[in-house]
Amino acid sequence: MSKEKDILLSVKDLVVEYTSDGEVVHAVNGVSFELERGKTLGLVGETGAGKTTIVKSIMQILPDPPAKVRNGEIIYDGSDVLKMSQEELQKLRGEKVAMVFQDPMSALNPVARIGNQIVEAILAHNDISRHEAEEEAMNMLEMVGIPRERFREYPHQFSGGMKQRVVIAIALACSPDLLLADEPTTALDVTIQAQVLDLIKNLNKEKNMSMIMVTHDLGIVAETCDHVAVVYAGEIIEYGTLEEIFANPAHPYTLGLFGALPNMTGRVKRLTPIVGMPPDPTKLPTGCHFHPRCPYATEECACGEIPIVSLGGTHQCKCCNIVLDTESEGN
Repeated sequence: MSKEKDILLSVKDLVVEYTSDGEVVHAVNGVSFELERGKTLGLVGETGAGKTTIVKSIMQILPDPPAKVRNGEIIYDGSDVLKMSQEELQKLRGEKVAMVFQDPMSALNPVARIGNQIVEAILAHNDISRHEAEEEAMNMLEMVGIPRERFREYPHQFSGGMKQRVVIAIALACSPDLLLADEPTTALDVTIQAQVLDLIKNLNKEKNMSMIMVTHDLGIVAETCDHVAVVYAGEIIEYGTLEEIFANPAHPYTLGLFGALPNMTGRVKRLTPIVGMPPDPTKLPTGCHFHPRCPYATEECACGEIPIVSLGGTHQCKCCNIVLDTESEGN
């Protein structure tokens, strides 16, 4: 277990629901995890698993309505974010916790110069002059690989990768302790994706930031993360260090994610996809939410509460079938 002083963020039994057309969408269902200072946690899963809702809950930027946090605690540096006033939240956002949104096209104001958007973030949290803020904003642009001469240009004058660099510069303008990166490379080509990931990793080390990386790409997880939480239907179904998850994936869903990856060393004619579709979040299956798609499912999987079993170290898995088999194999 990590020492208490090393924990920057602790999420405990978080439950988030959306109400849409009279139906309740069960987006996040009892999520718990801890994040150490200077470490990176990867939230991995298919689209609609609840990953973005989790990180937006940390920032308290969920749309209300229709979103409601029904239960849980989000303890950031000893304070419960869910109990903060609007004034306290405004101070938290940007200065202590910052977010890189998935789509740089919608994250930037199209009619404001990119330099002014960075300056605005700096002035909101620092008691300095406009001139000093502009100089700091130019330094931030250079730090993310954009010449300071482009300070007064508009978003439409930048490529997708350059826009994402601007978004990262805004997020890092006030040197936050925690960066929430919501699929920051999804809209980018492979070359620019690698550059952005290298940038994030380098800045993470230089500033000793903690980070939560939201992604569906296990390759990105392998490049950037210290710990991994596999998310399915609003639950963390497997958790562990990067080495524990990659060396010994235990949950059938995690195994399915790895099975769908191309193998550069072996000759495989076809990948092995996970059968079926993610469940309707308004009508989640009973028992294990994954059991309708699971090739190892038994009658037990469809009934009652599914246990969380420890596999040694920090490795945990929420499964009543494969986990127990894996555990017995190690005995």
